[in-house]
Amino acid sequence: MQDRPTAIELLEAAANFVDREIVPVTEGGRQFQSRVVANVMRIIAREMKLEEPHMREEITALCALLGKEKPHLHGRDELYDAALKLNDELSAKIRAGDVDSGELRERTLKVVRHAVENKLKIANPRYLEADLAAREKRRAGS
Repeated sequence: MQDRPTAIELLEAAANFVDREIVPVTEGGRQFQSRVVANVMRIIAREMKLEEPHMREEITALCALLGKEKPHLHGRDELYDAALKLNDELSAKIRAGDVDSGELRERTLKVVRHAVENKLKIANPRYLEADLAAREKRRAGS
């Protein structure tokens, strides 16, 4: 184990440096690329923090949905392979129309929605905030 600062803290500090020191003194394409670099560093930091627990959660949900026993997995590569295999199996069921109705459809939608939300928590959490705000606004207007 490394001491502090952690890799996540270093990425966040570098992203903040780019935003504070580089973006304001650049223009046009360079400024855009600087913003992209800062955003990429933040995505990597969030992925490092959230990817493993999200994959474990997804595997648990997919196993329950597909009636499979939850495997004992160690390490990112095993988690990734298991999640990929389970998602491929669910995709085949969806393509075959096996989850088009009833309770299985509702459970499938719930699992898939949660997986997409977890991906957005890494890729761009602001999309989730905007979606929540829009849903609340619709509810209030109803």
